[in-house]
Amino acid sequence: MQLAAIIVSLVLIAVGVALFCRAVVQIYRFVRLGQPVPAGLRTDDPGRRTVTLAKEFLGHTRMNKWGVIGFAHWFVAVGFFTLLLTIVNAVGQLFRADWILPVIGDWAPYNVFVEFIGTMTVLGILTLIAVRQLNRPDKAGRKSRFAGSKTGQAYFVEAVILVVGVCIFTLHALEGAQHHVDGYEASFFLSYPFVSWFSGMDLSTLQNLTYFFAGLKIATSFIWMIVVALNTNMGVAWHRFLAFPNIWFKREADGGTALGELQPMTSGGKPIDWEDPAEDAVFGVSQVEQFSWKGLLDFSTCTECGRCQSQCPAWNTGKPLSPKLLIMSLRDHAYAKAPYLLAGGEKSMEAERPLIGTVEENGVIDPDVLWSCTTCGACVEQCPVDIEHVDHIVDMRRYQVMIESAFPSEAGTMLKNLEKKGNPWGLAKKQRLEWLKELDFEVPVVGKDIEDLTEVEYLYWVGCAGALEDRAKKTTKAFAELLHMAGVKFAIMGGDEKCTGDSARRLGNEPLFQQLGQE
Repeated sequence: MQLAAIIVSLVLIAVGVALFCRAVVQIYRFVRLGQPVPAGLRTDDPGRRTVTLAKEFLGHTRMNKWGVIGFAHWFVAVGFFTLLLTIVNAVGQLFRADWILPVIGDWAPYNVFVEFIGTMTVLGILTLIAVRQLNRPDKAGRKSRFAGSKTGQAYFVEAVILVVGVCIFTLHALEGAQHHVDGYEASFFLSYPFVSWFSGMDLSTLQNLTYFFAGLKIATSFIWMIVVALNTNMGVAWHRFLAFPNIWFKREADGGTALGELQPMTSGGKPIDWEDPAEDAVFGVSQVEQFSWKGLLDFSTCTECGRCQSQCPAWNTGKPLSPKLLIMSLRDHAYAKAPYLLAGGEKSMEAERPLIGTVEENGVIDPDVLWSCTTCGACVEQCPVDIEHVDHIVDMRRYQVMIESAFPSEAGTMLKNLEKKGNPWGLAKKQRLEWLKELDFEVPVVGKDIEDLTEVEYLYWVGCAGALEDRAKKTTKAFAELLHMAGVKFAIMGGDEKCTGDSARRLGNEPLFQQLGQE
């Protein structure tokens, strides 16, 4: 038993470490295929970024929105990193069954920590396994946030964590039996019933059990490492490493999500000058390598948890868009294409696939998926590892709109209306003043009733919907009435007001947004 455990364990350790180091290099080279980002965008205020990372990991601030799931995941995540010394302990036990770590091996606080975190890791993963079973796609269909996830990989990772956790607990109990613990003490405050049970066995049996569980723990851990190293697109495993840089390099150093204004269009890591764009400027994304390096890191980090999918209004209303499946498709395509890119242009089927295209065209992302997004940002808000879905979707739209002129017909009509009439519906300028007729007081209009804005306290910017859409006009009138009742002096721009261009920007027409924004 001992000899077999030693040989198998040492071989698996050597192979696992070698393959894992190779995989780390592969992922690093893969991420570097992405485009640069504007200087300082991802590296400003490193101190605050580090604090943000510590808060998000140690406090599980994003995960804890999901209650008991976040609580269970905290112990699984913390246990993975803080119980690494138990592998060293297991290796020592292969050679001498009663071996313990020097200095801290018999230190009560360390043993209490191993007992508690090890046990809670087992209970945590059992909780997460139960959650996955209760939300199985074959039972819940589209309502399951795991629909479309690589379930086999997830079960493998969960089984590994469970087996390793049980081995840690059992080896600690066997340690107590071999060191003749004959009464309750803090170091074995959870495992003492098992220590007592094992104490009734003869020494040879205890040693063989130790060799078995130490070998099982090492074999399970390094088989996992080998499988993960051979599958660099296995997000359900790699996220436990890649989440740290992905969170550190997030858009907002203070921890805010990547919502609010969209990022300016860049080419080669520099913002595009719309008055005089460079001849070789790349507009939007038409190939996976045209995403920024942060985009490729995003794709690699996705853990397929489906929180984004569960909150997506498009997915929940039966549309084809799932933010999770979109990121997974981009990730798998990127990793399949990476060898071609790193080899300097060797042709392959994967390299020739269009990024946006129908099933018949063998496209990576179907156009219906791309145009189902409302850019509401629910996916970005929910993602526990700070993936910036909306930015990537808009980048792909930008190329489709600006270069391919490929977009839904309704979008084309709206963009023309914005360009010609300054509003999405193509209504005349004078109709922006129609809502005033339903008020029983006067609202001054700039350029008509007043010339100098110093005559009023505030300029009320109404907006296209607020001035022209029947439901929104109710809000506009109510707000104007409140201002009037409060004695606030205000004016509106009326027919001279134009759309901000936000709708055009979210659809991918950045030049039109720039034009309307300046106007």
